[in-house]
Amino acid sequence: MMQQTKISMLAVLAVLAAAVGWSFAQLWPTFFGQGMPVSVGSAIAMILVFVTLLIWTLMTRARLKPDATINRLHPIVAARTAALAMSASRVGSLAFGFYVGVFLANIVADYSSAGTDRIRISAVTAFASLLTSAVALWLEKICRLKEPPADNDNRNGSRA
Repeated sequence: MMQQTKISMLAVLAVLAAAVGWSFAQLWPTFFGQGMPVSVGSAIAMILVFVTLLIWTLMTRARLKPDATINRLHPIVAARTAALAMSASRVGSLAFGFYVGVFLANIVADYSSAGTDRIRISAVTAFASLLTSAVALWLEKICRLKEPPADNDNRNGSRA
């Protein structure tokens, strides 16, 4: 049985990833003589993941409404979607933490045009990652099954 994702667990993952991102960004110039490169591709990739997950969430919400009879979502697809949402929330929080760490390391570094670009790109990537985690939590909530009512012997008319 899958447990609902806890925000506290995502926060712990983000803090740990921020420590790793900050450490990499601090150690990179020591080993390579230049600032750690931060690709625009990472920001674009996280924005695309966010947009795709948002579209999937909106489609899933429409197909899981009680009045949706024609294109109702199959229960197996709903379970797989919930698993996708759980993994997306974790990946989003890890990426958020990592790029926040890179952002913080570059804020205190020497100012240059390359440093400013690293700050901007890491901020955009971190924000897109945070949005990805938020949408993933929403999708997980949409796919959650309602608890069945407690089995009551008195409702069938039987007496003990």
